[in-house]
Amino acid sequence: MIPRAPHPARLLMAALLTAVCAAGFAAPSHAETLLTLGAAPLGGTYYPAAIAIADIIAKHVPGTDIRVEVTGGTMENPALMQQGELQLGLANADAAFFAFHGKPPFNAPHTDLRALFVGLAPGVVQYAVTDDSGIFTIKDLAGKRAAVGPQGNSSGLLFTKILHFYGLRDSDLTRSFVSFSDGVNELIDGNVDMAIVQAGLPAPGLQEAFTGHRKIRLLSFPEAERDGFLREYPYYIPVTIPKATYHAMGGDVTTLATQNMVLVHASLPDGLVHAMTKAIFEHLPELYAAHPSLRSVTLETAAKSPIPLHAGALRYFTEMAVTP
Repeated sequence: MIPRAPHPARLLMAALLTAVCAAGFAAPSHAETLLTLGAAPLGGTYYPAAIAIADIIAKHVPGTDIRVEVTGGTMENPALMQQGELQLGLANADAAFFAFHGKPPFNAPHTDLRALFVGLAPGVVQYAVTDDSGIFTIKDLAGKRAAVGPQGNSSGLLFTKILHFYGLRDSDLTRSFVSFSDGVNELIDGNVDMAIVQAGLPAPGLQEAFTGHRKIRLLSFPEAERDGFLREYPYYIPVTIPKATYHAMGGDVTTLATQNMVLVHASLPDGLVHAMTKAIFEHLPELYAAHPSLRSVTLETAAKSPIPLHAGALRYFTEMAVTP
């Protein structure tokens, strides 16, 4: 893995990739194939996960190296890939679905996107309120203030869909766009009535808040309502947050999560993508040891993508008798 390239190098790597594709790919050669993988801002799980994925591919696909690029994350990576500035990228499954089909906030179908595999640690929906807020269901949020995550993050898109599912409009509450950790602080300080954290378990900001001076709790979705939502939006998955996840939780919390996945550009040669997929899934212990967020990657679920798999990845999964 090569350290991330400066932005102008994206165009150079796109040109190099074009030359490689034009020459064809039958088997890894000694010539260096340089690719760029879009991660996210530093400080989250995407960047170290991207480093680990890049290292394994570089180690086990001879002649291939990957630059990991700091980007805006799940909503920016599909756009950069469609523009040809990235050849791989990490994204939430819902963002990939929206981008591929040209649904808001994406203004046109991103038809150059393909899936490499699904299964990075899911972003678990955690809606925190103070114990004395009087908020027990989504409908109770009418007229309230909510910290919904960073501007452009997919947490806000999911929240909008949940509001609409429960019959609320965007204008029925006031949104604050801040980081997840800042949102929790705003909740504790009384500046908002609910804070969204969409992250792996346990989320550090919530860990600290649950041990603080102000008692908080997480909203739980009744299973029947959650299942109805998932039938309408099948690219999300059901999750139960165990009572032991945070200090002094009253019980298990029924919620949902966004899947996380690795995207690959449709123009990459099938042989190269097959080799990359094989490298990942034949060296899962190395992947698991590299970062905790990668321990949820399994061959059994890797092909369950909301957008089409790249033909090279599909060939590998078919060889392994894995059904998309």
